[in-house]
Amino acid sequence: MKCRILICCQFLAAIATFTFAADPPASGTTEAEPTRLKEMQARIDALELTTLGADPRRLQRSEHAILRYTNPLTAAMSQGATFLWLDGKRPLAAISLSYRAEGKVWWELASLSDDPLELRQNDTVVWEPTTSSRKFHAFPDAPAPAAVPSARLTQMRELARRFTVKEFRREQWQDGRLLTQPLYRWSDEEGGTVDGAVFGFAETTDPELLLVIEARRAKGSPSAEWRFALGKMTSAPMIVSLGGQEIYNVPGYWGGPRAKTDPYVERPIDVYEVKQRPD
Repeated sequence: MKCRILICCQFLAAIATFTFAADPPASGTTEAEPTRLKEMQARIDALELTTLGADPRRLQRSEHAILRYTNPLTAAMSQGATFLWLDGKRPLAAISLSYRAEGKVWWELASLSDDPLELRQNDTVVWEPTTSSRKFHAFPDAPAPAAVPSARLTQMRELARRFTVKEFRREQWQDGRLLTQPLYRWSDEEGGTVDGAVFGFAETTDPELLLVIEARRAKGSPSAEWRFALGKMTSAPMIVSLGGQEIYNVPGYWGGPRAKTDPYVERPIDVYEVKQRPD
């Protein structure tokens, strides 16, 4: 019996090290959604997102949407999906595509990278963020990363719970809801990441903020440390605190100047036919 339990634990620990991306169904999905998911994938694959610098690399779309969502609290009644752009296994940017009630297709782009990126559409540069919404920082008072994947997942969840997110919507401040199941998890020992995960804070199921947590080993260092970065995914004003201390405060996207270099971009990109419901 002890042998069976040991083998089972070893198996669970092994599968926990694999890269995975969630593709959970959204509430209120329709028969058109599989077709729309394929359309979203095709739209993303027509784009070219690359790193910049001496060794530019083209990033690849995550195979699956990390989140599919609706948001019945907004007038737009979005139905959408969020994908990641990956450098190998490591996420460097996110894109949400949504079909909204007014008959428009929108995208939201968020950098998850400390370094500049460049997005091209039909050979035209449409986005060139210089960094993420908040660059990677080490966690204060974080434990050393655990030796096994299951224990590290527990640590990442506990670290994610240290954050509080507030956004200003419908004339009031409201709390973002932490999705405790990671939206994406990866490891890349050769690249320096012992373990990493992307968590989301959402309104209903609509992602408003992406939180990247990773145990990363600096070049030449024998040990890894926990660190985090933020990727804003909403046009609303937002305040983020860590352990009760404010670390990020940004006004609404539409209320100030906007540029292609912003870490977050939102805009309509196309239209679609809205089918009328029968009376």
